Amino acid sequence: MFLSNNTLGEIVRTQVKFKMSAYSGAIVSLIFVQLLGLLFSMNGFSTMSTGVNNATVHIITITSDTVFAFVAIWALFVGKLMTTKAYRYDDFSYVASRLSSNLANISVLCLMSIFAGVTAFLSNYLLRVVLLLFGESDYVKSSNVLENPLGSIVTIGVMIVLLIVISAGGYLWGMLVEIHKAFTFLLLLLIVIMLATKTGQTILQYVFMENESIVILAIKFIGISIVFFTLAILCSNRLEVRQ
Repeated sequence: MFLSNNTLGEIVRTQVKFKMSAYSGAIVSLIFVQLLGLLFSMNGFSTMSTGVNNATVHIITITSDTVFAFVAIWALFVGKLMTTKAYRYDDFSYVASRLSSNLANISVLCLMSIFAGVTAFLSNYLLRVVLLLFGESDYVKSSNVLENPLGSIVTIGVMIVLLIVISAGGYLWGMLVEIHKAFTFLLLLLIVIMLATKTGQTILQYVFMENESIVILAIKFIGISIVFFTLAILCSNRLEVRQ
């Protein structure tokens, strides 16, 4: 065994392959969550009616924002789920360290966020097909990827990095809860503080509103996710070892 000298990258790659197979249930739950979001989206975001002579036209605005909201909640809880003892103890099935386990978890969360972001974007087109087949709409119009490919790619990219930030927040939250159960309501408290205090509102405005371009917004999201993941790794060093 002493002749075996695997690098950190090889260990992480092996763990990622294992975790992607072991966490396949998370992908199944993602599909279910997206279908649920599509179901709620079919009611429409806003409606408008107009009439000409004896004809009446009803215009319903449909958006996939509800789907993304459901996916965001999914990303939060998947990030937290990976920090539970049942999932952490899976790492003892092979040679690993806390650093390699954390890096593997981060890689899996990023891969899942990429898949979730792409499918959440494409759900808009699935929603259009569902409305044509099963809805009462006679005509459905929506933007096409070919009409603005660069804009579509940027939108998908922003959705992905936002999901990574949310999953990173869930991962950090889960690590804190594992250290002490008092942190269970930390997320709810933090949301209230961010929305109710002037300082919190200033931070939210700086992150989401004060951006020269959408690229700057994506860079901010990446920076926040790096901070969250780094804090989570540091918090994991305070967890007890398996008895």
